Amino acid sequence: MSKYTSVEDQVRYGLDSIDPARTVEVSLRDLVFVYKTIGELQRFFHQPLHYPSMIQVDRFLGNRDHGAYHLIEECYRRKLADVFPADIAEALHEDALYPPDPPEYFNPDYGNKKDAT
Repeated sequence: MSKYTSVEDQVRYGLDSIDPARTVEVSLRDLVFVYKTIGELQRFFHQPLHYPSMIQVDRFLGNRDHGAYHLIEECYRRKLADVFPADIAEALHEDALYPPDPPEYFNPDYGNKKDAT
C-alpha cells in the first residue's frame, strides 16, 4: 500500500535543496495578482461559516472559466509558469521537487473516515 503525504509535505518537499539567496524576476502586477488570489483563498477558507456545505465550496471554486479555480489556473499556468531558472523548471517538470509518495487526497478513502491517511 502506498504511503500518502500531507499537502504540507507535498509543498515543502525539496525546498531545502534550493539556495534561499537565489531570486527570480516577476512583474509586480503578476506578483500582486498571485498574492490577491492566495488572499482570497485564505479569506474564504479561514472562516468555516463561509462554507457550511460543499455547495458553497463548489460555488467559490468554480471551474476553469470562472471562480477561484480559474484564478489558480491563471497564477499557475500564466503568471508563474515562465519565471523559474532552467534547473528549477526542469526539476519541477521532472517531479524532482515532489515527494515520491502521492498526496493524501489520492487515497480512495480520503475524507470518508477520520484515519484514512
